[in-house]
Amino acid sequence: MVSFTTSAPLQHAVAQISGRTPLGSVLKSAEWELVPAELRMRAMFSAQVQNERILAEAQARLQQRIKLERSILADGTQGAYMDRGRFIEEMRHVLSEEGYKRGTAKAGSLLDLKSTRRLGLIWDMNLAQAQGYARWKSDQTHNGLESEPCYELIRVESRKEPRDWPLSWLEHGGKFYGTAGPDYPLAMGRMIALKTDPIWRYISRFKSPWPPFDWDSGMGLTGIDRDEAEDLGVIGPDDVLVPLSQPFNDGYSMSLTGIPESGLERLRSEFGDSILIDGEAISIHTPTSPLSDAIQSTLPDPGITERARAIADAGRDQIMGLRSGDDGAPWPSSSDPEILSSTSAVAVGRKLLYHEEWVGSSQDAQDFANLIRSFLPDEVAVMVQDNHVHAWRPDLLTLAPDALQAKSVAGDNGVLLGYGQNLFVDPFAVVRIVDADGNLLGGFQAPAATAKVFAAARAKDFTDAMGLPVRVLINGQEVAL
Repeated sequence: MVSFTTSAPLQHAVAQISGRTPLGSVLKSAEWELVPAELRMRAMFSAQVQNERILAEAQARLQQRIKLERSILADGTQGAYMDRGRFIEEMRHVLSEEGYKRGTAKAGSLLDLKSTRRLGLIWDMNLAQAQGYARWKSDQTHNGLESEPCYELIRVESRKEPRDWPLSWLEHGGKFYGTAGPDYPLAMGRMIALKTDPIWRYISRFKSPWPPFDWDSGMGLTGIDRDEAEDLGVIGPDDVLVPLSQPFNDGYSMSLTGIPESGLERLRSEFGDSILIDGEAISIHTPTSPLSDAIQSTLPDPGITERARAIADAGRDQIMGLRSGDDGAPWPSSSDPEILSSTSAVAVGRKLLYHEEWVGSSQDAQDFANLIRSFLPDEVAVMVQDNHVHAWRPDLLTLAPDALQAKSVAGDNGVLLGYGQNLFVDPFAVVRIVDADGNLLGGFQAPAATAKVFAAARAKDFTDAMGLPVRVLINGQEVAL
């Protein structure tokens, strides 16, 4: 059982829990294990839980525990810290409010979301993952790797039927050193490896290089100092370890079965062009080309928001320069913020397609395409066909240009535009995005049941491009995001 007993919050553990996005799906535990590790780390999920309010409520309580925050009582005074028992009790209340029914699941089993076993597992695993990540992150420094360059896999909690970890270690290429400990006396030695060795990901059911390495495994890590590591022959006297900047490799892939379009939109919003959704699969993705030199030079290691802002600013400069030289310069009926938000979102991979149908002459459409081409990075393709202007990234959206044109002409490109569904598909909700003064910035139709998801994603596009907060109205009612 995991318990955070530090006197101050673990910074990296707080970030690990706080930075996750509730993601409802019908995936089972075994199917979630196939999800790319980097995506799993950024998603708050539980097997076969589709209700995202349940996930968000669980995340809030886990976050409260990791931040070591007390509850605020009705009279404004501080209450107790969050603990495992209280988490289970409060989550049962949330489940009752949401109308949860056990259905065919056996009472008290892991399939019964109200059971102590299931809620306790959610508590234990999420806190263990956060704690394991916090330690891994803290250990990946030059000083940390110099003083303690190795981990040893050890048993930290007893089990009635312990798994054969030495066999798993051997099967995944691990080496043994010294004399085996009392937990595994028949092993060929101690299970020790460098902190940067990929063996830690290989032995993990979850493909993350920190414990827990399996469900309720009882296994953990202890550090091995430099002198002992050299004596055992794990590392040479002159060897220098380089800290790992990220725990995962590119190339992990999973099936999209069971994840709705609203879930995919959340992933695009969180990861941008670091994921590739191709047909029926999703994978960690390395963009085929870098951002344009002008943007890259001002942002040596930019996040998605900073990159989108830089691209929108570059576009704004081009627009202002064009207008200062020619007041009659062609421009579509759409607002500047809408165009800049959509094109910059395409450039960073948060939105698959930008499309504008030009009402004026074909030359005006070409001039407009040339304008957006002037500020978008080279990896964004810009096309004009019959007064339809498109912008997209061929490495993220692999449809042929003629297919994109056909979808746009037919009004079947709403999903690609990030609206969740195509035009006039029932049931739909009307989304409007306005500025602080209520001025309309953009709008679209979205699936009635999940309109808020797509509204939040597109609102972020506007916020990134403008550097200012926006408001969202769904069917005329303002909603909080």
